[in-house]
Amino acid sequence: MMIRVLAIVTALALPSVALADPAKTPPADQTTDKTNEKMTDKAPVKTDKNAKVADGDVKIMAHLHHVNQMEIDMGKLAQKSGTQAIKGYAETLVNDHTSNDKELMSFAKAHKLATIPADKPETDADRQDVKNMTTETAHLKTLKGAEFDKAFLNMMVAGHDKELAKIDTSIGAAADPDLQTMLKSTKPVLQRHSDQAHDLQKNPQASLDKSADKPTQK
Repeated sequence: MMIRVLAIVTALALPSVALADPAKTPPADQTTDKTNEKMTDKAPVKTDKNAKVADGDVKIMAHLHHVNQMEIDMGKLAQKSGTQAIKGYAETLVNDHTSNDKELMSFAKAHKLATIPADKPETDADRQDVKNMTTETAHLKTLKGAEFDKAFLNMMVAGHDKELAKIDTSIGAAADPDLQTMLKSTKPVLQRHSDQAHDLQKNPQASLDKSADKPTQK
């Protein structure tokens, strides 16, 4: 009889032990919390990976993109309004800056930069340059023929010489080595554009012949 009583008591005690065991296991909410904590910890890492281009490099890219777009537009305008003497040069501008801009876009995509922001002037001098360029471009659109050629070449000489001075600073300031390489390869193209514009001012036909010889030299 005593054995039966002990058996019954033991059987009744087992559910209590079984109920006590889950208490030793962390609640589901706590496990979820830990998982969420880990996900929260990883989130900033993903953000860091996406932000591969330094702010200074983004500004350099924005300016280069702006220059490319501006030169493409100016080249297309010259093809419509300029004389035959500068149309070959205008085509060179469009082709070279289109190629450079595609390379820039590929760089941005490879470095997980969805878009290249607009170029924003940061100093009073920069803002004045933008204002002057807007005024000169608007005036250029009213010209045709020889008058257009003269104003257009003046802008090309001044603009390319200014960019040549600026690109050296950009090369030194760029943090990304790939961007530095791109800028270094862009510099001789800008130099060639500047040289051709200077030649066209002096002797349009001579510069036209020289430009036509360029592909053969390559």
